[in-house]
Amino acid sequence: LQVHFFKAMAALLGPLRTCGTARVKLFPSVFGRLRSVFVSAEPTPNPDSVMFYPDERDVLGDGTRTIKFSNKYETEDSPLAAAIFKVRGVNEVMLASRHVTVTKTPAADWNLIQPNLELVISQFYAAGLHALREGAAARERATMDRAGIDPDSVEGRILDLLEERVKPFVQQDGGDVEFERFDAAEGVLYLRMHGACAGCPKSSVTLNHGIKNLMEHYIPEVKDVVDVAEEEDIPHPH
Repeated sequence: LQVHFFKAMAALLGPLRTCGTARVKLFPSVFGRLRSVFVSAEPTPNPDSVMFYPDERDVLGDGTRTIKFSNKYETEDSPLAAAIFKVRGVNEVMLASRHVTVTKTPAADWNLIQPNLELVISQFYAAGLHALREGAAARERATMDRAGIDPDSVEGRILDLLEERVKPFVQQDGGDVEFERFDAAEGVLYLRMHGACAGCPKSSVTLNHGIKNLMEHYIPEVKDVVDVAEEEDIPHPH
């Protein structure tokens, strides 16, 4: 029975390839001793993004902001993100407190890559590995503190509202939102969308109705809310 099990696992591992021709090697020194960790997948409003939950495991844990990786070269501090990027078709990885949001390339098919991603995440946690290298989590917690911002200022109140009301809402759909800046003269709040929110067809509804209405209600100084990514995509005259 064990022989058949490992042959089946080897067959599953076969399609996992990088952009080259080498096969992905998932923790070979401990593979024979691993017990699988169940990984559930949940869709998001963005058809290119799916949330993966390792059963009874934290990813980053409470008190740490989400971390986004746009490519494999940014994953030095995250063995988990590095392992996920070895699956062909992965475009972006976002680590959250208890889940991982994976965004695929437009051409990739979830029917092909989702089983591979579930296997990678399952074997990663079965091996007893951690999503971030030692010290990286502490650095992320430190960056959450915005030095120089008065908690009673408009910016401070915006940050509080984002943390208490906005982030929990968007994170449950596999996304996140980050404060970029506030233009006091124009009353414009600039935010950056991450994870499933980035490029999602419904993100403009979330931004222009949900977040904007909430900000205007609690912080009258905010007159408009703009996604920085959309502003960056607008061509400017030279």
